[in-house]
Amino acid sequence: MIVAMILAGGARAKTWYVHPGGGGDAPTIQAAVDSAAASGDKILLKGGIYRETGIVVDGKAVTIDQFEGQAYLHAPVPGTGVCLTARNVPGGFSLNSLAFRGFETAIALENAAGYVQWPSVRACGRAVAVSGAGSAPTVWFALVDSCGTGVEIYDGAAVVLQNLTIVHCGTGVAFRGGSTAFTRSIVYGCATGVSCSGGAANSGCNDFFMNGADYAGCAAGATDFYSDPMFCFAVAPSPGHYWLHASSPCITGSNPCGVRCGAITASAGCTGTAVEETSWGAVKALYR
Repeated sequence: MIVAMILAGGARAKTWYVHPGGGGDAPTIQAAVDSAAASGDKILLKGGIYRETGIVVDGKAVTIDQFEGQAYLHAPVPGTGVCLTARNVPGGFSLNSLAFRGFETAIALENAAGYVQWPSVRACGRAVAVSGAGSAPTVWFALVDSCGTGVEIYDGAAVVLQNLTIVHCGTGVAFRGGSTAFTRSIVYGCATGVSCSGGAANSGCNDFFMNGADYAGCAAGATDFYSDPMFCFAVAPSPGHYWLHASSPCITGSNPCGVRCGAITASAGCTGTAVEETSWGAVKALYR
């Protein structure tokens, strides 16, 4: 009887496969979410481009991930829509490794727990918005590039923001309510690094560099620092702009906390002579 119960419990969890343009076990991501149970089901998106918005996960402890390449979620109409809302989800919820492009809000967490990890968000109004007094999500190892606001916290108890790389945003992180721990992150090239207009933010071990203002309405964290993170940018053999140079204080731990900071810290992206980011216009000016 015990063996039968264990086998029956294991059989309840299922993996749902979704393909770009239809196919797989469900024609759309929302259809897969609707079909999935709240008992540990996985929804795997095959690599490719999905032009889907208004996806809602309500109360289900599912895992959404990718397989066979990077899954990109693009706004059907650039600059509009909430791509994915996780509402009333428990700690077993996990949103992993997806790339979001061009939404008004990429990820909305409403009274949500669980994990948002390794996302890449570019050209959105907001990358992540957290609301609801019951929200206690962990958002970590996220790369946010060229958004209006990186992460906006309206409410929540024990929200955790850790190991984020936020670059070229209007505001890196906006604290408007709730209680948040914000640590081990890089905020680079934003108009405002951190804005505080409410709530409690426990900030520390963050690297602020080349922002118009590092803080607005709040004080610096005692262990925050202000060193060049030494991004690789387009230097070979780096696989991406925001991988870190082998000598970066954010990857070596040579910072006030002795920890690795930012979203991409597993290995160095480049070595040799470190370079700073520049524009094509600045490069051409060198030869005039």
